[in-house]
Amino acid sequence: MPMASDIVLTVIGESGGAPLPGGGTSCYLVEAEGYRVLLDIGSASLSLLSGIIPFDSIDDVIISHFHSDHASDAGVAVYSRLISMQLGRNVKPLVFHALEDRNLSYPPYSRVELIKSGKEEQIGPFTVGYMHTDHPVPCLAVKLLFNGKSIVYTADGSLTDELIAFSSSADILLSECSFYPDLVQEGAGHMSARDVVSLAAAAEPGKLIITHLPVYGDREEILKYIRNGWKGESILASKFLRVEI
Repeated sequence: MPMASDIVLTVIGESGGAPLPGGGTSCYLVEAEGYRVLLDIGSASLSLLSGIIPFDSIDDVIISHFHSDHASDAGVAVYSRLISMQLGRNVKPLVFHALEDRNLSYPPYSRVELIKSGKEEQIGPFTVGYMHTDHPVPCLAVKLLFNGKSIVYTADGSLTDELIAFSSSADILLSECSFYPDLVQEGAGHMSARDVVSLAAAAEPGKLIITHLPVYGDREEILKYIRNGWKGESILASKFLRVEI
């Protein structure tokens, strides 16, 4: 059982672009003091999440950007809350934190709180900050702080000095890795395994969790490459991976 002072991170979906069979795309559950926040809500999020906890227990959803592999289940999340309320269940409105509304504000079932780079807000027990990433559409990296501990989620974006500074000394760095070290697509607004090594070496996180993984090839090659280049603790994201800090 986690201590009251702990943050618990659970990977729900870890693939970039499209899910693997039985898996999902970007979605991560963060919990502290009984409060539950989702970082992104990509393909198959609700189905996978409902296998471990009721979706009714989710308090807030932070959407880093509106590419489908990060936000495709947002609409059905609203319907889920609508159905629960219509059935008389004791649930509160689902709160989305996003760069824009995209028709997700549907009172009394849901509402949207707009976020922006440089803005800090309180979400339950978490102090949350945001930073624009280098990505083809507006996208925000996310930092959650609780009880002196931190999780930084890079969301999508290429390696920049600003991302390194934002990620510095995080207890958990949840970093995208869209490309194998020798299969890099220039200008895509994503990081390769080489970039992740550079990010980790400069930011020096307590734990590195590598996610937004390619749906081709052998992902273990990414982990091996990163461990050869950076000697800190690194973990390959997988469905229902659970980490406490």
